[in-house]
Amino acid sequence: MRLIDQNTLDALDGSRLADTLTVWAWRGSNLVLPDPLQVKSWSFEEEAGDNVKIGQRATFVVADPNGTLGAWKFDDPLGVGGTKLQIIYNVGGAGAVNYAWLRITGNTPTEYRESRVIDEYGYIEPDGSLPMHKRRVWITRAAVALTAVDLTDYVDRDRFEAPQSPGSGATVISEFKRLTANYFPTVVDAGVTDIGVSRQLVYERERLESCQDLLSRISARYRMGGDGEAHIYSTRGSASWRVEPGNGLVNVGRGQGIDGLYNRWVVEGKEGVTGNPITSAVQLSIGALKYGGDHGRAPYFYKSEMITTPTQAVNYAATLRDEFLGNLAVELTVETTPRPERQAGDKIEVGCPVAAGHVAYLPGIITSISRSGDPIPRETTMKVRCSYSDVVTALTRTQWAEHLTSEMPELTWDLMPGSWGQLPERIWTDL
Repeated sequence: MRLIDQNTLDALDGSRLADTLTVWAWRGSNLVLPDPLQVKSWSFEEEAGDNVKIGQRATFVVADPNGTLGAWKFDDPLGVGGTKLQIIYNVGGAGAVNYAWLRITGNTPTEYRESRVIDEYGYIEPDGSLPMHKRRVWITRAAVALTAVDLTDYVDRDRFEAPQSPGSGATVISEFKRLTANYFPTVVDAGVTDIGVSRQLVYERERLESCQDLLSRISARYRMGGDGEAHIYSTRGSASWRVEPGNGLVNVGRGQGIDGLYNRWVVEGKEGVTGNPITSAVQLSIGALKYGGDHGRAPYFYKSEMITTPTQAVNYAATLRDEFLGNLAVELTVETTPRPERQAGDKIEVGCPVAAGHVAYLPGIITSISRSGDPIPRETTMKVRCSYSDVVTALTRTQWAEHLTSEMPELTWDLMPGSWGQLPERIWTDL
C-alpha cells in the first residue's frame, strides 16, 4: 500500500469533504508550468501479476484556456519527450497521499476558435466589412487529453544492446537495482528474502523482463510507489486490510467461466533409445470437475522430446494437474469507497454477504484497480483473486454457522479467520 499517515487513514473510513487531485508537470528537476494542471476528468488503472510490466496507466483531460498546452514539439511542456506528472491525492478534510509519478506518453489537444468584435478607437480593418473603430479578435479555447504510464516504461524501452551477465557476488536484489538504477531508486519491502545469482545467467534483450525473471526466483514482484520509487514486495504474506459491509464495501460481484477448466492431463514424449512414442495421463477422479462426470471430459495436452520415459511422463502430468489445482481461483469485483492508499498486489480480506445474513471472509490479492473522477473521485473498483480452496472453506464455515444458529440460537459465530477452531469437536468429526 502507499504511504499514508494515520489521521488521513482514519478520514478515509469516515465522512469527509470531497477528495481532489493535484497534478504537477516536471521535466528533470524543474517544473515546466508554474501552476498545477486544471484536471477536468481522469482515470487510473493499476495491475499486478507475473506478466505485468507497466503496472500503472492513466488518462487525464486538462483544461487549456490559452490554447498553449497542446504539444507541437516533443519538448513542449506536456510533450512526450520526457515530461513527468507528479500525482498527489488530497483526502478531503485530512492530509495527502503521494499517489504516483508517471511519464506522458500521449498528448491530444482539442481546440476550437471563436471570434468577437471589440471597440478600438482609431482602428480600421484592412479590406474588411467592419466599421471604423471596430476590431475582430479570435479566441482559442482548448482541452488536452493526456495518457501516461509509470516510470518502469523507461526500463522497458531501454533494451540491452548486447547480452549481459551478473558480476561477482551479485544477488537478485542487487541486480534489480543495477538494471534500473538510471530511472528510479528501489525499496525492499518487509518479507522479501534475497538470494545469490549465478554469473552464468545471461540477459538477452529485454531489460524489464529480465527484472521480472530475477524477482520470480525469490517469489517477489515490483511495483511503483507514490514518490517515484520501485518497491520489491513478496507475493506471500497475510492480508493487510479488511473491507466488509459497514467498513468501506459498496458492492461485491463475481463470475465463472468454463475456459481452462481441464480435468485430464496428457503428456507425450519419445523413448530415448527406440524413438517410440510415449503417452501418460492423470485425471481428476473426484469433485465437481471429475473426468467423465457432469463437467464432461476436458483433456490438456503437453508434448516434449525432453520426456523420454513413461515415469517422466506420468510425473510431469501429475505436476501439471497439481499446478492447475493450486491456481484455481474465484475472481471478485469489489467496489469500495475511494481508497487511494490501496495498490494492485496488496493482500486483503473481503467480507462477502452470503445467505442467511452471514458474512464470509475471503482472503485474496488485488490483481487490478480502477479509479476515475470528473474531477471528484468516485468509487474504487478492484479485481481480487481468491484461492478456490479458501472460498470453499469460507462458504463451508457459513453453512455450518447457519445450521448452528438455527439449532443453537444462543450461539453466535463471527466467521472470522480463527473462529473456525472454536467449533465443537463433534462438528470437526462431521466434516
